[in-house]
Formats: sequence, C-alpha cells, structure tokens
Amino acid sequence: MSEILDLPERIALAIRIGESHYREFKSAWQGPPNQKTPRKLKDLARDVSEALVAFANSDGGELIIGVEDNGTITGVSLSPDEIQLLLNSTESHVHKDTPLPNCLKAETKIDGNTVLYFSVPKGTQFVHLTSDGRCLRRIDRDSVPFSAENITAQRLEDRSRTWDREIQDGATLADLDLDLVQGIASQIAYGVSVEKCLQYLDLAEFTPSGLKIKRAAVLLFAKDVRRWHSHCQVRVMTVRGKEKRSGEAFNVAKDDAVNDNIIRLVDLAWERLTIALTQQTQLTESGRFEQNYLYPQIACREALINAIVHRNYTIEGRGIEISIFQDRMEISSPGALLSTILLEDIKALKGVHESRNPHIARVLREIGLVREMGEGMRRIFDVMKSNALAEPEIESSSMGFLVTLYRKSLYDPNVKLWLSNYDAHKLTESQTAVLALGFGGKEFSTQDVIDRLGIVDTDQVRQIMTPLLERQLIERFLSDNQTFKAAKNSRVPKREVKTWRVLNSTPKKAETTKHLKSPGSDSFDLVNAHRLYLGNISYKAGKETIVVFLSEVCEVIQLDLPAGIQPGIPHRGFGFAFVVFNGTSDELINKLDGKTLNDRLLRVSIAHSQPRPRKS
Repeated sequence: MSEILDLPERIALAIRIGESHYREFKSAWQGPPNQKTPRKLKDLARDVSEALVAFANSDGGELIIGVEDNGTITGVSLSPDEIQLLLNSTESHVHKDTPLPNCLKAETKIDGNTVLYFSVPKGTQFVHLTSDGRCLRRIDRDSVPFSAENITAQRLEDRSRTWDREIQDGATLADLDLDLVQGIASQIAYGVSVEKCLQYLDLAEFTPSGLKIKRAAVLLFAKDVRRWHSHCQVRVMTVRGKEKRSGEAFNVAKDDAVNDNIIRLVDLAWERLTIALTQQTQLTESGRFEQNYLYPQIACREALINAIVHRNYTIEGRGIEISIFQDRMEISSPGALLSTILLEDIKALKGVHESRNPHIARVLREIGLVREMGEGMRRIFDVMKSNALAEPEIESSSMGFLVTLYRKSLYDPNVKLWLSNYDAHKLTESQTAVLALGFGGKEFSTQDVIDRLGIVDTDQVRQIMTPLLERQLIERFLSDNQTFKAAKNSRVPKREVKTWRVLNSTPKKAETTKHLKSPGSDSFDLVNAHRLYLGNISYKAGKETIVVFLSEVCEVIQLDLPAGIQPGIPHRGFGFAFVVFNGTSDELINKLDGKTLNDRLLRVSIAHSQPRPRKS
C-alpha cells in the first residue's frame, strides 16, 4: 500500500503543476499585503459550491482552499466548527435536487497550515446547480454561468463521454509501457512512481483487490493497443483526382495505416502524414528537386491531434481517416460533434470546448501536445487564413466529424497582380507565400515566414528560402550579430526580428547564380537549435519578461506560449511554454530547472511527447 497517493502528496503535486481547467486554488485571506484578514465563512462556502458545480458540469476537477494563486500555502484561519461547516457546504450550498457526484472533501495539515481539499468527477446524472439555482460550468480557468439546456443535451452522450474513465477489465500494469508512463511522470509529476502518477491523473485507482487500470490509461500507454481497441488508428490515403473511385477506376495511389497507443500514435501518424504531404517535388533551374508542401503543417497537425483527442472511442469498427485529394484534404474521425457544441460557434472562432475524452485530453494537455482547451480549431482557421488559403469546412453527421482543408488561394487581387511579376521564376506555393509577406515594401522576420507557412519542422525554412536568396529575390539586410542585438534591445526572440525584404522580379540566369554562395544555417537560426519545455510558469510572466529572463543564460530564437492567453491577467496563467535556443540542452536544463521566475520554480525538460526522465 506504499504506492497509494496520500492527500498531502496529491496537494503538493497540484500546487507544483498550478491552476488549470481541472484545478483551482482559493485563498482564505483578504486585504492588502501585510494587512490580511480572514475571509468570511459564507464567502468561502460560496466559492466551494460555485467551483465544484462548475467542475461537475464540465470535466471534473479539484479545489484547494488555503493556497494562493501563485501556489503559496497560507492555510485557513477557521475554528473546527467553521471548518466542518465549510466541508458541509458541498451539500448545504448545492441544490438539493442536483447533488454532487462522489465528492471528496478532507482537511489536512501542510507545513503547519490547515488546508481543505475538495474534488468532484464529471457529473452524468444531473445538471448541477448551486443552492440558489445558478448553473455554472468550467471554461478554461474560470467558473462561468452556462445554459442548463445545453448541459442537459450533453447527458444524451454519456456513453461516449464516460468510456475513457471506466475500468478496463483484465488490464494490469504489465499491459502498459511503463517506460512511457515514467517519461510522462517525469514531466508532469517528477519524483513519483508510475502507480502514483496514474492515480494522480485519474487513470487508475486503488481498490481492496489492488490497482485498477482505466480505459484511458490503456489507450494512452498500452504495449499492444489492438488487444484493447481494434481501431486506435490513423489511416492516410493519397488519391489521384478529386473523388475516390472503385473497381477498374480505383485511384487510391497510397494507403497507409498506423495502429498504436495514443502517445506514440500522435508522432507516428504525423510522420506518415508529413510524407504524404511532401510527395510532390519540383525541378528548379539549379537542377535540384525541392519539396512542395501542400498545406500548412501546423494546420494539418492541429487537425490530426484534434481528431485523436476528440474522436468517439466507443466506435471501434473504424478509426481516423485522412484523404489527400488533388484539391483538398479531408480528416474524418468517428463520432458526431458533441451536442453541446455548435458548428456556428466553431466557425465563429469562439474557442468552444467540451471533452468527449476528458482523461485523455488532460494528459495530452498537461504534457503540452494539446494547447489551451478549445484553441485547436481556432488555430487551424487562423493558420489557413494567414497562408491566404480558403477557410476550412467542418461537418458533423452520424458518420462522424469532418474537417476539410482546401488548396484555394485567397490572395488580395493587388497582391496576386504583384506576384504575377514573379511567374517566370516558377516558384512553389510556399516560396510565393514568402514573397507575399514583402508586398508593399514590408520587411518581415523568420517567424513571420514560419507563421505564414504553418511550418512545424523549422529546417524547412532554409529549404524554402535558400532558392529565393540564390535568385536574389529576397535579401537579409541585418547580419546575425545585428539581429541578436536588435532582439536583445527589443526584448523579443531572435526569430521575431524583421531581417528580410523582397528585392526585384528580374529572373536571374542560371550562370549568374552559380557563383552565389548558398546561405549558411545562421541565416535561419538553425545552428545548434534545440527546443525545451518550460513548465509551472506564472501568469505574471508575460512574453517579454520570459525572454529577458532566458536571455541571461542563452540566445532565445523563438518562444511559444499557449494561444489565447493575456499576460498579466489573474487566473489566466500560461502554465507552460516552449523555447527554441542555440546551445546545449543538458547545460541549459541544469541552469534553468528549479530556478525561480515570478515566485514559481521552473520545470524544464527536452520538449517532445516522451519526456526526458528527470535526473535524481
């Protein structure tokens, strides 16, 4: 029983990770610094009921009373009778007709401070209300008023919504890839055992008969996922033409499927999709074949991950299917859109979110594979628009949820007319998109190119831009040294400094380009570039603050923060970030891991889906 996660450990892990869609801290004190007074019992009771009702109406969660927003434990100053009244508020301040499901509540001591802990799973039987009849729901890090009718519709989908949290009969720890689980634990809750990590993430629970594994854990970490689910799968098909045909007219040129647990499936499916998206090449004047990327990679990756996270896993007869046609790409996932989410709201980019598979979504969110809840679809639309491509189409039917990306240019007529001056160069679509950034004499940065093209593998920047440099269509007007100084003075990552501009449209003859020296990797910030995960970042730390902080120990090339976050606004903490830098990973991890930034201890590791185990 030494592997049971006790309450102080659970609270310590929660504080280490910070507030999120699943977690909230509440102070028991009020007033200015050094003049704090205890909050009234009725206010604390209201906080408890509102938070737990919102969690129960969403994806479940935990509330800790006696902890500040920054994770500092300040405890509660209440008498034993008052503490009992506050613990009882889970009944007294919740509507009697909509009781909370399996609510856990407890009092404990941490470093001499009394702390109260509450947790509640996602409700399936009622639309939960506060005692005064208010309906609330958890939206990211806030508890907000919500329509009871929409939540009622959600209950019609209980089977698909509860599937990932049910116990998987016959599954044991031996059926999981424990190295993979330990890698995740090192990033989310380092220093704890596999058993405790699974319990903390609600992927397993201890019973009198031992540790029971939930379906989400099997899908995420199974050694052989096909034993538990026949179609935890992504199938990528390349089609000749605009429609699939059968019989003698069969036109599927390539059909590639990959089955694996979800953690590995994300990377494996992305590899297969990337190959399918980069099959087309063009022969340039210099006699080299260059890849022509059919769609922005960020949009494609977001659509892939969105399908994996939100598909209906109760439908086991088929998996996710991606069809790449001549004029479009379709990503189809089993299961219609949840009834609580409207297609119009997605198209309006409202960031609506509802997890069909909350346990799976939570793990992928905590390790950084998923950004802010509800941001994936918004990001797909934004990236397609920034690439001057047609708006994606989304459909929901009994057959499933379909996202379609089109290869239709949406350049402004003036831009299209200007770009026609470069037709003689026979540029790829990606190279044309780079030139469009310089329309009207505008200067642009390497990051502008990455954002415009939706690039995931930044080494592709060099492949796309080198021919433009060789033909003297663009130039880098700042040296590497000047760029570094400009970045430092402006307190921005190096890639965000505007260093490029378009020259002229006169085609260069092949013999005039032979003597031109191909630009080195320095021009694209690719020498010794590495990517690190930064966890436990305070909401107080805006992008500029983080860049200045990191610049003391490394050259910051790029800094990626979760989308939709507003620096400096309480309850909207970043939680994590990714930094691309020049240098040695191990050396920088040793310098940054455990260092304090805005009253929080940073957690730093190499950024990938299977985190690097933390050194003891």
